[in-house]
Amino acid sequence: MKSFLVWTSLIFALTLTACGGSPPTSEPLPPTEEAVSVLTEPDQATQEAEQNAPPTPTDEPFQSVEPTATNTPVSTPTLEPTATAVPPTPTPSPIPDPMIKVDEALGNQVNVRSGPGTVYPVVAQFAPGQEAVVLGRNEDGSWWQISLPEAATGWIFGDLVTFIGDDGGIAVAEAPPPPPTATPAPEAVAEANPEEAPAGTEGAEEVNDNESLPADQLEEQLRCGKDFCVTYQDMLPIWENGGCIGNHSIYITVLQGPPPGVPLDGVVIGDTFNNVEVASGSHGPGHTEITLWNNSMTLIAKRHIDGTPFTSEESFNFTAADELIPAEVLAAKGYCDGNVETCRWAQNHNQVCRGHYSWRVTFHKFD
Repeated sequence: MKSFLVWTSLIFALTLTACGGSPPTSEPLPPTEEAVSVLTEPDQATQEAEQNAPPTPTDEPFQSVEPTATNTPVSTPTLEPTATAVPPTPTPSPIPDPMIKVDEALGNQVNVRSGPGTVYPVVAQFAPGQEAVVLGRNEDGSWWQISLPEAATGWIFGDLVTFIGDDGGIAVAEAPPPPPTATPAPEAVAEANPEEAPAGTEGAEEVNDNESLPADQLEEQLRCGKDFCVTYQDMLPIWENGGCIGNHSIYITVLQGPPPGVPLDGVVIGDTFNNVEVASGSHGPGHTEITLWNNSMTLIAKRHIDGTPFTSEESFNFTAADELIPAEVLAAKGYCDGNVETCRWAQNHNQVCRGHYSWRVTFHKFD
């Protein structure tokens, strides 16, 4: 260190001399102590103590131990029982009752009878479009038994209605016994000029005596010189007409062939004023009907439904107006307790079955 300082001072002086300057005057520096390294011998006692001291323990390497996983029970919350949603049971759709609907194309009301046939009295009338529940059928399925108001039943001809529903499960219904027939089986002779006879039985004399005649002789008596002849026409007795409960119809039968004849369908029957026309077969084989509304009419066979024209004998005047029916006829048919004078009085006081009378007529084609 000392040497370093000496050399430094010398270099500084030479520099000043070279530059031509005077050396600076400075105070003398104090003497510098030179550090001397002294090595001392260790104290013997200390050395012995260090030698006799127990050795310093050496830290052994520490090995980390992985903690062992312990299954610690975890409290599981108790769940409240949940109601299992049960899918709703589908409710089966109710099966509709089988129905009938009167054909709307019909121009007249349709009769409902007490049994499956035109021999049974009329118990109600249905308008076109009217419906009813079906309860049963007859053996051949041509008539339906239907439900009427107040738990009553009736029968309607199948060709006049449209069936609605499934007819597979409809059972055969028991038909009531046919009512007693007041008039004999129907072949009768019309008088030559029925239009001259008043409405009633004068133009419809029954021919019970002719029932035993051979068919050719009976046919000879019934022929009229036209395509169709009126072989029977008469008023229904009160017990056959169902009393005074609303029956007011003309029941028409159309036959063909030798007596007694077979039913003929498709013949158009109408009044002479061309107000109403019906075709045979609409109410059963060879049968049709016309409703009387307190009016009167005479009937003829006009043509076949295919357009073929017919000539026809004309019936007498059918009416539902009791003042136009002779009191003798009303009494003979059971009205007014069968008393002619009572019928006359009742006619004058409008106390008979006003507007509720029915008739039968048969048109027969022999060729």
